[in-house]
Amino acid sequence: MVKMFFNFLVRKDLIQENPLLEIAQLPKNQIVPFIFSPEETDLLINGVIKLMRRTERLYLGDFSAYISFLLMARCGLRISETLNLLKVNYMSEERTIYIEKTKFKKDRLIPIPKAVVAEINNLLNLRRLFDKEDNPLLLVKSDQTKIVKSYMGLKFKEVIKYINLYQPRKVIGTTNFCGPSPHSLRHSFAVNTLKRIKLQGKSPQNALPVLATYMGHSEYRYTTKYLKVLDAEHRHQMFDFSMSMREGI
Repeated sequence: MVKMFFNFLVRKDLIQENPLLEIAQLPKNQIVPFIFSPEETDLLINGVIKLMRRTERLYLGDFSAYISFLLMARCGLRISETLNLLKVNYMSEERTIYIEKTKFKKDRLIPIPKAVVAEINNLLNLRRLFDKEDNPLLLVKSDQTKIVKSYMGLKFKEVIKYINLYQPRKVIGTTNFCGPSPHSLRHSFAVNTLKRIKLQGKSPQNALPVLATYMGHSEYRYTTKYLKVLDAEHRHQMFDFSMSMREGI
């Protein structure tokens, strides 16, 4: 930004040359993920519920998609991890889910909130009414086919427009400000967890190894990227600042 400012002064003949020419450019394609605030996450989850179709042919698929969104938002799971879950991976009494053969080939057992347990139990009760065969997958449509990423993508776009949170991707200088996607729920879970830890007067840095294990990162250094964006408001401020600088120059 400072180098661009000096280039502007050179163009205006206010200085002879840019004193920062020897300083290297910032790395290309810096990614700033979209972050949902806790309130926006709740808004999205409630929007998914309101848009669920109540016909027998469509209800189970929409309910399964809702559980997938819930697991991403409340537990930080990857979308593929939710869609590949088996019924045997879910332990109701222990309130845990076992994630196996996932990215980086890391298996993990994670605790899940009571509210999520209640909703998964509701899904399993619903499946007893719909299932004509014992499909081992946890999330399926009424015809017993697997929920796929394209289906989730369509449901996500629908709810994002419904709650008026759609934002296109913006490239400003060397920074990519991503628009919302299903994976944003995983990013938001991590960022909002670290923010809660900080508000409790504890060190987010010290919590990274535990968070990395929970989220299934191969090394906790990959989790440090979440410290770059403190929360949804911080990301919004970064975006507004970048936009104002581009327009000003």
